[in-house]
Amino acid sequence: MKTGYAKLCINPPYGFPMLGYYIPRTVKGVNDDLCVRAVAFDDGVKRAVVLAVDVAEFPQEMFDNIKKLISADTGVENDGIFINCSHTHTGPVLGTDLGTNSKSTPEYESFIVNTARDAAVYAFQDLKESEFSVAKTEAKGVSFVRRYRMKDGSVATNPGVKNPNIDHALGTPNETVRVVKIKRVGGEDIVFVNFGTHPDSVGGEFLSADYMGVVCKTLENALGNTKCAFLLGPQGDVNHVNVNPTEEESAISVIDFDSVPRSYAHAEYMGRKIAGAVLSVISVTKPVKTDKIEYITTTIDLPSNQENDKLEEARYIYQMFLDGRSNELPYKEMALTTAVARAKRIIMLENGPDSYPFNFSAIKLGDLVFAGIGGEPFTEIGTRICADSPFAETVLCCLTNTSGGYIPTSKSYDEGGYEAGATVLKKGSDDIMVDGMVKMLNELYNK
Repeated sequence: MKTGYAKLCINPPYGFPMLGYYIPRTVKGVNDDLCVRAVAFDDGVKRAVVLAVDVAEFPQEMFDNIKKLISADTGVENDGIFINCSHTHTGPVLGTDLGTNSKSTPEYESFIVNTARDAAVYAFQDLKESEFSVAKTEAKGVSFVRRYRMKDGSVATNPGVKNPNIDHALGTPNETVRVVKIKRVGGEDIVFVNFGTHPDSVGGEFLSADYMGVVCKTLENALGNTKCAFLLGPQGDVNHVNVNPTEEESAISVIDFDSVPRSYAHAEYMGRKIAGAVLSVISVTKPVKTDKIEYITTTIDLPSNQENDKLEEARYIYQMFLDGRSNELPYKEMALTTAVARAKRIIMLENGPDSYPFNFSAIKLGDLVFAGIGGEPFTEIGTRICADSPFAETVLCCLTNTSGGYIPTSKSYDEGGYEAGATVLKKGSDDIMVDGMVKMLNELYNK
């Protein structure tokens, strides 16, 4: 197997709209560069490429256009192109931001599409004979469930640090870090890092690849002669917020507009802890057979979350938000965000659609598979898929080849909270997703 690597910068210009919250923001500076990283694979018969892109999400048209250009210029079939979005909240709006109605520009979107193509082309120009090995470890104290049962019985997302009304967290984070190390003859080594927690630890109006960028920079500096790519795992119900932080942890963050602590220093803290976990196993990785490339893509329809019986209330809440009168609503902070998001979803789905298509993608390299889900599944969904995967090594990613919103577990709809209120997908979509993904992986495994 031969592999190649390339990295290119995709920073938007000063003043460009940023995606991530329900408040408008524009680029005022740069904490660290946004990049597209491409890793190319060639077994002598087939080719494939994995792209890790520092954007929150792509409109489907951009995924499709990137694939079209890469295929035309490298010969890789569409199903062999795997595009993972990092979901950084300090990156550009692409398409239209439904939270603020901010819009991207055709010129910048064309720039990203062409740059992603360029990165893939350059990665194939860098092909070297390679050997693969893998490891699995944990990064403790980095990811936290963000949904809580409160003492009054309600459910809150991000209820605030040291909130005395918190009773318990609704779940446990998946702290698994997966590592794929590629030793190359006559070239720099490549390390993939796969971990899942919501990347919104920075905030503000300076561009940043968030903790994922820090992971890559830290590993490259520590290892030398190594290039790194980060692939985001399922993270729909977890983020960086420790509601019971130490005094030292509190000191490196500032409480933001929505009661969430954020800072670039916190992203550095997270990134260095994850990188440290990788460094603890990078010398004792296990060889994995990667003799043959195969790939597969499946599209599955997930039912939409219509609630037309609640349209009147939804229209009232959303109009109050648009009129700048949110303070008159009986919601505060994250509860307000939850109410507005739910109202907008109900209004948006009044006339359908009845379902949403989600792409499942996977690239098989012998006993190793890169598997991708569209949208942002809860961690439990990812855990179930990996447990039932037939592959010895499964690197599972979200926001791959399809964006989409939250994919909650069925039980979370009954519990309530932001994710279940905001999602366009109906209860039961999690089981459809797990069954469909495992079926596809078994088909690929037997190719």
